[in-house]
Amino acid sequence: MACNRRTANYPIGTVSSGTMREEDLIPDFCYELKNLAKQTGICNRKMRAQHLRTVREIEKRMDQEDYFESDDASYDLNESLFDALNDYAGPYFYFGSHPGDGSDYGFWLTEDLDYCFDGLKVSDSSEIPAKYRGEVLIVNDHGNMTLVVKTSRALKVIWAIV
Repeated sequence: MACNRRTANYPIGTVSSGTMREEDLIPDFCYELKNLAKQTGICNRKMRAQHLRTVREIEKRMDQEDYFESDDASYDLNESLFDALNDYAGPYFYFGSHPGDGSDYGFWLTEDLDYCFDGLKVSDSSEIPAKYRGEVLIVNDHGNMTLVVKTSRALKVIWAIV
């Protein structure tokens, strides 16, 4: 597995909003990818190095006249950048447009979490059985969510949305 889903600081929320123009999105996505690729904890060194190479290659192409009207720009945005940024999405998250606003791009919780989550779901950590091991989704009465992994020794927070 190329990405480490247990020891990471996952991005959550908006990367770019209010536009769907390639000339706005590509620089924003390159900036975000460059910053994420410099961090350890989510993807391994080899993958992060590849992402940095991808950003450098795209930035070189951006200097070319008419780049943003080219098929290269479309490919860079829709194939290279979306795929690379999605590598940094936390468990049950994706990189893409917000379900309620197609011009708000970022890291969002999947809408079908109730269907794809197969771990234990509780409203408080005190409800986790002592012998349980695995993912636990804690959803309190206010709708706040925290994904943790329960081991024999501890609860490790993977992400939290408050």
